[in-house]
Amino acid sequence: MSTNEWVVLVIVVVVVLLLLAALVAAVRNRNAKRRREEAEQLRRSVEENRPAVEQRTAVADHTEAEARRAAAEAEAKAAEADRLRARSEQERRSAEQARAELDERRRRAEELDPRAETRGPSGTDTDTERGAGGAHRNDR
Repeated sequence: MSTNEWVVLVIVVVVVLLLLAALVAAVRNRNAKRRREEAEQLRRSVEENRPAVEQRTAVADHTEAEARRAAAEAEAKAAEADRLRARSEQERRSAEQARAELDERRRRAEELDPRAETRGPSGTDTDTERGAGGAHRNDR
């Protein structure tokens, strides 16, 4: 091979390498531009959707506050129910004690005067203690 051929061969190789480098650079630039455009599109999408997400967060916060309020009300109602239940039991014990005292007084009255007219808890004559004719059970 002659010197001219070597020079031409080297020039051709250099040109081919430069073309390859330019092609690689162009592909890289195109890919970088495509990635930048995609990133910009994603940023716009984020900004467009941000108000809706913030609104959903606000709704969730409001709902959570309502849930806490309802739970507090439920606890208060449960405490009130417990208080009323205790009061009811206390009143029931008091009523039972008063009934027992009345029964004891009635029993004592029967002991003192068995012929006296017996009245039921409501103050009316009881049919079981009086006969059909209205006479006292000991009068028969």
